Amino acid sequence: MALAVVALMFCGAAWAQIDLGAANGAKKGHVASLTDSVEIAAGTTQVVELRFRVDDGFHINSNKPKDELLIPTSLKLDSADVKVLGAEYPKGAAFKLVGGGDTLDVYQGEFRVKVRMSAPKGAWTLTGKLHYQACDNAVCLPPRDVPVKVAVTGK
Repeated sequence: MALAVVALMFCGAAWAQIDLGAANGAKKGHVASLTDSVEIAAGTTQVVELRFRVDDGFHINSNKPKDELLIPTSLKLDSADVKVLGAEYPKGAAFKLVGGGDTLDVYQGEFRVKVRMSAPKGAWTLTGKLHYQACDNAVCLPPRDVPVKVAVTGK
C-alpha cells in the first residue's frame, strides 16, 4: 500500500512538471520567421530583408551580445542556386533585467536581417535556420533553431 502511495505521488509530481512546462511555453520556440518569398533581378546582387518576430514578453540576444558567454543570434542559409554573399544584422536594443544586473543587447518584437544575394533567372528555394536563445524576465530557454524557407524568384 505504501509503495502505491509513493508511486502515485511521484507520478503526480511528474505530471505537474509536464503541465507547468507546457504552460510556460517550454515547448514553444518564441521566434518565428515571417518572410516566405522574395523577388530579385536575376544575375545581380541585391539586398533583401528577412523578417523575424520574437513573441511578446521574450527577447533574444543580438548578433553581437555584450558578453561572450551569451549566445548570439545567427542566420545560416544554404542553396545550390541562390548565392548568399553576406548578412547584416540590426543593432540590438538595450534591455535591463528586472532586479538590476547588466544591460543586455537584444532583439524584441520584429527585427530584420539584411541578406546580400544573387540568383539566376527562375524559381529557387533558400533554406536555413536562425539560431537563438529566447529569454523572458526570469529564465532563458535552451538554444533553438527556427527553420527558414524562402522562395526566391529571379526575374
